Amino acid sequence: SILRLMASSVHTRNNSSLGRFNNLLTCRQILNIMVITGFMFNYMLRVNITIALVDMVYSNNTNVTINNITITTNSTQNPPETETKFNWDKHATGQILGSFFWGYILTELPGGRLSEIVGARKVFGFGMGLASIITLLIPISCNAGYVLVSVLRALVGFCLGASFPAIPPLGARWIPPLERSKFMANLMASALGAAVTMPVCGFLIDYLGWQSVFYVTGVVGLIWTIAWFALVYDSPAHHPRITPEERNEIETKTKVPVIGEIIQSKTKTPVAISD
Repeated sequence: SILRLMASSVHTRNNSSLGRFNNLLTCRQILNIMVITGFMFNYMLRVNITIALVDMVYSNNTNVTINNITITTNSTQNPPETETKFNWDKHATGQILGSFFWGYILTELPGGRLSEIVGARKVFGFGMGLASIITLLIPISCNAGYVLVSVLRALVGFCLGASFPAIPPLGARWIPPLERSKFMANLMASALGAAVTMPVCGFLIDYLGWQSVFYVTGVVGLIWTIAWFALVYDSPAHHPRITPEERNEIETKTKVPVIGEIIQSKTKTPVAISD
């Protein structure tokens, strides 16, 4: 009984704090913010290894200049013991970079239909959460070889492939028709994610090492996932904290007329007006 009272009190405090947050912003505004940040972090999880590979792989090519002629020679010497680098050739690094799209293409096509069946909230949220967890495992997996890293990157792509197709079903329930083009433009936040991720990852590599790139991006993705499930729902009818006024406005503007109602409205009997 004591545990139940403690759990109910914590739940009440959480709902009250979220309620105060909702009073500052409407549920649609919160949805827009979460979608924008979601695609920023989505792209962050996609490109983090592209930046980290620069410091992960020990360069096997050494340029020597003799009499203004540059000669490229191969070197197989081991990296210093203070550094954690890998002797992966171009084939290995290319496979790691390309493996993301092996999984990405598998869920990109059925992602929209899956969002209609189970809900875009679960598809987008669980995809980001699982991709973040897998990202946290990449630094450890590097010691097992590039093949395992390629498999994990393919799984990251598999989890993130349904992100873009999940948004239109969500927008159909939340956004009025005249505002949907602006809402769908939130998907372009991935470009903003690239602008933020590249300098931040460079800073992390310089001061904390390439492993920190995966740890920081993975943790950020998990924090966003928790916020997504706490603040976003599949429809206004499922949202526990939406105001009646906002719910009525959204449902009225997004209501799709039934075919019978359309036919009935077109076949109304005309009223004769006498002089």
